[in-house]
Parts: sequence; C-alpha cells; structure tokens
Amino acid sequence: MKTTINTLETKSFDTTTLVSGIITGQLAGLIMAVVVMIVFTILGKGPLYPVQVIGSMALGESALQGTNLLAVVAGLILHQLGPSLLWGIVFGLIATKITITTMKDALIPGLVVGVISMVGPYILIPFLMNSFHGQDFWNQNVPMFWDWAAHLVFGASFVLYPWVKNKMIH
Repeated sequence: MKTTINTLETKSFDTTTLVSGIITGQLAGLIMAVVVMIVFTILGKGPLYPVQVIGSMALGESALQGTNLLAVVAGLILHQLGPSLLWGIVFGLIATKITITTMKDALIPGLVVGVISMVGPYILIPFLMNSFHGQDFWNQNVPMFWDWAAHLVFGASFVLYPWVKNKMIH
C-alpha cells in the first residue's frame, strides 16, 4: 500500500513587504497630521493644536495651554510611534498575505485599516486619557466628524504602499 504525504505550502515571510507597510504607515500618519492641522487652522484653533491634544496624553491639560512646543514634540512622537507604527505594521502584515502591486490594490485594505484604527478614538484614547488624567482631552477637543475624516485620509494614504515598496526593492 502506497502512502501519500500531503505537504502544506506556506508563503515565506517577506520582510520587505512588512517594512514597506511600516514606512507607508509613517507617511500616512504624517499626511493625516497635515490634514488635521489644516482643518484646525480653518476651525480657528491653529495648526499645532491637534498635535498638542495628542501630546496631552503624556502632559495632561497643560499641553493645551497656549503654544506648547513640548506638547507638539510629544504629540508627534506619540502619533508616529503609536498608531502610525501599529497600523503600518497591520497593513504590512496584510500585504504579506494578499498581493498589493498597484495603488488601486492598496486602497481597500488601506481604508479598512483606517476604519479599524478608529478603535483609538472610540475605545483606547478615552480609556487611557481617563486613566491618566481623569478626562478625555482628545474627544473633548476633536469633533468626531473630523476624526473620521482624518482616519479615512490615513487609510487612503496607504495607496503609497506600492511606490514605497518599489523604492525599497530598487
């Protein structure tokens, strides 16, 4: 009697794909920040205010007083090394499982990541802000409509992924 051994083929892990997702997440985070800075300028708060609100995670309410450069630096670091990094990793992991070679291929998974990243403003940020400071400075200062718009811009910015990956390969 002949025995057949079935082998399961697995796709090898592609570090370039993951790193491309991480870099694209950083770019998407910066694009998102610029868009929010423009919105807050139009709303009369000034371009640095939303970054200061992010910085209030570390510095508390004092981050929102005047132009607080420490809060701006803290906000940029927290934004880029927190959600932008996390969601860039998630996108990179998705890209290791599905083929993304064009901007069109990247748009839907990017938007999905953008929508899922709203777990931050709805769950994570309120929990952390209330735990650290007893109040949620983010949701008190950022209208949810603009939060959604910014996260959709973030997700749509993952269309840059094929370009980033191409630059890494060549």
